[in-house]
Amino acid sequence: MPRVLTNNLGVSLGGTLSVAGLGVASFRYGAQVDNVTQLEVVTGTGDIVICSPEENTDLFDMVRSGLSQFGIITKVHVQLRRAKPRVRKYFLLYDDLGALMKDCEGSMQPGDETIHSLESWCSPCFQGVKKIGEGMELGEGAQTFAYWMYPLHVTVEYDEGAEPNDAEILGRFSPYRHTETSDFTQHEFCERLKPLFTLWDRSGYTEMAHPWMETVLPWETAQEFIELALSQLPPQALGPGGHILLWPSRADTSKAPLFKHPDGDFVMGWGILPGVPQQFLDMALTQLDMASELSIGFGGKRYLSGYITFNSAEKWEAHFGSETWARMKEAKRRFDPDGILNPGFIQYE
Repeated sequence: MPRVLTNNLGVSLGGTLSVAGLGVASFRYGAQVDNVTQLEVVTGTGDIVICSPEENTDLFDMVRSGLSQFGIITKVHVQLRRAKPRVRKYFLLYDDLGALMKDCEGSMQPGDETIHSLESWCSPCFQGVKKIGEGMELGEGAQTFAYWMYPLHVTVEYDEGAEPNDAEILGRFSPYRHTETSDFTQHEFCERLKPLFTLWDRSGYTEMAHPWMETVLPWETAQEFIELALSQLPPQALGPGGHILLWPSRADTSKAPLFKHPDGDFVMGWGILPGVPQQFLDMALTQLDMASELSIGFGGKRYLSGYITFNSAEKWEAHFGSETWARMKEAKRRFDPDGILNPGFIQYE
């Protein structure tokens, strides 16, 4: 199977490779862009080019996480790995983000191949209405709020008849509660979110606007940022079906030049994925812009698949860094001189 799969298997490889392609095994294997060995690309000049780490490497580096600015990916050679047929998932629940991060850090050490995937998110436990100012009797000065919990799903792969030692695996973690252990076939695990997508269709979530905002944070500032952001977030702002992702990973597993993330041993991805009715969209976009700027202030790098409002060359240069930005501008002139590929998304001048 591919080393890294995204949660939604209905999306295209060309699309995920044009951003990065993150999955629950990225802490071990990097992003999808780190696991391709060769690409066929159609550039903006109409040339069909084969590129790889050894051949036409300048184009190879630009189209991976290149937001379709330099070429359209038409064929992909992707690395595979041997996968065992069974997957055991441990459902853990934390009431402390710091404790979850400490346990994840211990499970992401180089050379330790016991844990095969880590999947987490922030889950609101509705607490009611709190007073935040005057005028509560008029329906003002109040806000719903939540106590936030942090589910963590941990998996171990195994062969038939060679089940993992549950006590040994669970001994690595210190959750608030271990809520469930379930066994899956490898295929069932890969398709685990299909029932959720069906629920989204039935609840109306699919039909709403989805201005998702995702960011990758330094490990050292992640807890402070996440807890601050959650303290200001009314749970109903997510809408029915909306959720907040956590993505613990090692920083050194991804080497793709255009996939920008903080330095250090570990990083934490955080994504707020609401479903927003049209009448509340403008308000939601303003709040997401504020969350984006706050994450950058905490040293984060935006994951560029979601709602992005970098509206100047200066902001794009700040994201990519001056050296990479100079390479991108030169590559745009070379591979798409007429600006026909994904025009207007990135401002180069």
